[in-house]
Amino acid sequence: MTIINVTLPFGVIKDISDYSRFINKILKYDISFNILKFSTGSSGINLLLDIPEGKIKTITESLKKNNIIVNKKGRVIIDDDKCIDCGACISLCPTDALHFNSEDRLEFSYEKCIGCLLCLDSCPRYAIEEM
Repeated sequence: MTIINVTLPFGVIKDISDYSRFINKILKYDISFNILKFSTGSSGINLLLDIPEGKIKTITESLKKNNIIVNKKGRVIIDDDKCIDCGACISLCPTDALHFNSEDRLEFSYEKCIGCLLCLDSCPRYAIEEM
């Protein structure tokens, strides 16, 4: 599975029927996927989708044809000077890429990170940034 970030610009989504049209574009390819995050921002509706690796090209091409912005997700870095080792990010990490070491300090495993970015919003000190 691969994580992609999809932005539906406000001009593309005018009402709920437009949202269902977007979902149906994906479903017509008989693809199972997970919606990891749903949020709104100044640019539109943002979705974090977990899609099978072999279907990424098919899905991204279909969505881009409909003026939907698609990006693969990146990895994160931790600013040790800002981090207070509170652990708020750990509970959201689905792969244990963020964890406490034996000294109760936050550690990050780049190899385990899938780039879902769920940890970004959890940090009260904004110590986690996308690379």
